[in-house]
Amino acid sequence: MVNEALIPLILCLAMAAAIILADKGSNNTLIPMTFAQSPGNTTLPLNKTQEWISQKDAVKILFTYQPERPIIDTFTNLEFIVINLTSNENLKDFDARVVVTNGQRLFKFENITVPDGNFSVEYIFPDDGTHQVLTRIDKESVVRVLASFNVFVPHQAPPSILNPFPIPPGSELGENPGILLSIILAIMLPAVGVLGLIVIFKMGKTKMKRN
Repeated sequence: MVNEALIPLILCLAMAAAIILADKGSNNTLIPMTFAQSPGNTTLPLNKTQEWISQKDAVKILFTYQPERPIIDTFTNLEFIVINLTSNENLKDFDARVVVTNGQRLFKFENITVPDGNFSVEYIFPDDGTHQVLTRIDKESVVRVLASFNVFVPHQAPPSILNPFPIPPGSELGENPGILLSIILAIMLPAVGVLGLIVIFKMGKTKMKRN
């Protein structure tokens, strides 16, 4: 794994390597909601699978999210599994809605058709802290469940010149492929640019000598 503190050094080494090599040759809606509390869900560590059970509707909803430590302004996948407790199999053919809120703003996903009991949505968390994820399950007039879960977004330092890709505390670079790809691109693109400029400059000098 790459230590976060080594990122500026890697950037500098990549630029130096390039020079040496050249010398050699992306519908937000407010809605009213009724909040509820999931049994045993108050202090869950990170993305441990959370569950909500409705004895009345004989339904259990499992919830988790990826990555384990959500990154601000980056997509987080919110994943749900709905199980029929009577048959102990996934509930089939129902409609779902998902609402994400931090207590001040709401974002909703509507008209989700679920044929096999599994569904997910992608959400960008705008800030850190604990966010509430609510989902409503509707199957004709038989099942109507409103469940509530929590997502904790760790505090993250803002980007800076020395640390343009801050990583949430306690996480490894390998756990965040999006950031890893961004770092690789940030290293390679300037290096390729410098290399190209040097090659063009040397070609120009060679033509001048021939003339």
